[in-house]
Amino acid sequence: MTAGLLAAGLLALAFCSMPARADAPIDPVRAAREAKEAYARAKADWPDYYDVGRAPRHTRRVLLDAAARVNSDRRDDAIALLERHLRERPDQAHDLLHLHLAQNLSDADRTAEARDHYRRAAELEPRLDRAWFGLADAAYDLQDYAVAADAFERGYAASFEHAPQVLFFAASAWLLADQPDKAIPLFERLTGDDLAAAMPPGSLPPEIDIKWARGFLAAANQLEKPELAGPCVKKLMDLKPADPEVWYLQYQYEAARRDFSAAVVSLRVVGYLRPLSSIEEKQLADLLMVAGASQLASEHYERSLSPDASTAEVERLASALVTAHETAQALQVLRAAIEKKPDTRLWSLVGDVHYLRQEYAEALDAFHRVAEAGDDTGRAWLMEGYCALELGLKNEALDLLAKASSYPEQQDLAQRLIQRALRLQDS
Repeated sequence: MTAGLLAAGLLALAFCSMPARADAPIDPVRAAREAKEAYARAKADWPDYYDVGRAPRHTRRVLLDAAARVNSDRRDDAIALLERHLRERPDQAHDLLHLHLAQNLSDADRTAEARDHYRRAAELEPRLDRAWFGLADAAYDLQDYAVAADAFERGYAASFEHAPQVLFFAASAWLLADQPDKAIPLFERLTGDDLAAAMPPGSLPPEIDIKWARGFLAAANQLEKPELAGPCVKKLMDLKPADPEVWYLQYQYEAARRDFSAAVVSLRVVGYLRPLSSIEEKQLADLLMVAGASQLASEHYERSLSPDASTAEVERLASALVTAHETAQALQVLRAAIEKKPDTRLWSLVGDVHYLRQEYAEALDAFHRVAEAGDDTGRAWLMEGYCALELGLKNEALDLLAKASSYPEQQDLAQRLIQRALRLQDS
């Protein structure tokens, strides 16, 4: 062999052994076909625990007879047959007998009985994922959430699919069972990076569902450790930075951490991406009040008001306006609400605002309305006395303060004001 041929042969061999370029284009059609084939092979290799052929001959006969009765719309007869066989031949108990009986009982809305047979089927053959899932569903319907959560977890471990949604069901059930400490590890698995490794070959790795993140934050908040959900929230934000619901989740996370400034920013971004609901406007207003931005807060409180706003909502808006030194606007809001529905709490606030503005005659009228409607605390009489003193109505002030002093809560201050009124009268 000549040197030239040898060199050419070595060069060809070198090219054949070189790995494919990392930046070589991927054929999506071929990749999808290969994934589908890998999934089919793995599924074919998975044992069929539901094959009636693995049961003893007498069990197969009973199962086939029961199935025939169900197909003939005789479900009750099928249930009776399976129950009688298990009762009369306990030595022939089989997981498939209990499973089929449980499924029929469930279809007949006999949930508690179905739960017991699903449990027995799973005990006899722990690899029956349908038995675990049936037990989980039945226990959930019966509000036995701890049993449901445990069964969902066991069913997930036994199933071929390893569907992430099942882990979410389990975590949610643990939350309903008031055991957030058991939900946290499941949410960590759902939102971590290793979930795809548990799924069958050819399955697409799941994207974080926002419901998972909300559940994670709820569990962390129940434990008073919102920071546990931080990596999940950040990961979701990186994936969907333009999604308003992700920003709303970020707001909830920051509010739980009591970082109110960051929570305000997140909720305002939500408002840029989509209109805020009236509830969200109120949430933003509350945050702005805590952050000391009363003027902005009052704007959002006003937006949150509906035509049938409650007294508490009107009070909140008026208080924000007063804090922002917008007392005239506060009075306008209060009187508009009173016109729709008179309320002594609102009249009392009207009196307070007028007193703050040193409009004592208007304040006296407002507090008089409260006192006439019935004031269990005596504050209205006390404030009337204050206003009367400021207006120079000493005799009237003495009468009003005497009424206020009969209330334990107002007695001390009322007596001091009476002494002041008497000194003014003497002078």
